[in-house]
Amino acid sequence: MGKTWIRMLTTGLTLGIMVLIFCFSSQPAEKSDAASGIIAEKTADVLRPDWRKMKARERKAYYDEINYVVRKCAHYTEFTLLGFSLRMCLESWLEKKRGLGPAAWAGAALYAALDESHQMLVDGRSAQIRDVMIDSGGVLTGVLLAGLTIRMIGKHIHFEQEEHA
Repeated sequence: MGKTWIRMLTTGLTLGIMVLIFCFSSQPAEKSDAASGIIAEKTADVLRPDWRKMKARERKAYYDEINYVVRKCAHYTEFTLLGFSLRMCLESWLEKKRGLGPAAWAGAALYAALDESHQMLVDGRSAQIRDVMIDSGGVLTGVLLAGLTIRMIGKHIHFEQEEHA
């Protein structure tokens, strides 16, 4: 029963993240910019509270710079979550240690490339190799964090089994 629950959870989480990424990528540029713009404005307010008092050109340049970083951080974070969940999902189904990290990275990096390709079909969006690289870096972070988590859980379970013996 325990393995089935974990498999359902990790599979559902992985598919849910993939759907979420697809939905974000399906937004036309105007809607996507508006969503990231809210976070960019709040970030700009925190980093430099007087930025709205700048001259128009400086204000726009500052905002654009913050918005760019916010958007790239969003890419990185989405794919970190995907890398983590996919690695955990593979572990729950295959229960072997070797090769699951690289397989999770390759699968999620391929999804990043497909996601960027999909954006070419969306109004005002484009595919960027740079974004695939950022996404793949996020995937790697997620896969490594999942591997560390699996190791820590494994050591904890091993330690508890020794105590009960």
